[in-house]
Amino acid sequence: MNSWIAAFTAAVVFIIGFAAGPQWSIVFLAVLGLSLFLLWANELGFKGALARLGLDHLKPPLWRRDNWLQFETAILDRDKLVKAYTVALALVALKLMLPANQGIVVLAALVLAGWYVFKIYEANRYRDQADTAKFN
Repeated sequence: MNSWIAAFTAAVVFIIGFAAGPQWSIVFLAVLGLSLFLLWANELGFKGALARLGLDHLKPPLWRRDNWLQFETAILDRDKLVKAYTVALALVALKLMLPANQGIVVLAALVLAGWYVFKIYEANRYRDQADTAKFN
């Protein structure tokens, strides 16, 4: 099933490259990754999301098999994956609908992402800080 997800992602990136330009293909992939990270962070906190996605112990080169095995477990949650695709595709769709005001779309997306990060930080502040507690 993971090969179907990769094929779907490649097809969407290819279509976005033709419709919105190659730079928006890169933006789509970046927003997809960031939204997937934020969805996991909402549930597990920022440190938990780093560990769940395997980003806390990546070893170069990125295409090593053990790096991909850790990442594959994170995309097993189809609900989060569909939500991340929806956010990324909605951003590109807004860009295509409002071609004269692309800066407003990017600014609005950055403001919404910042608000969501702040919301996650406030909700998980005590959980993330519990790891850094010092005892005298």
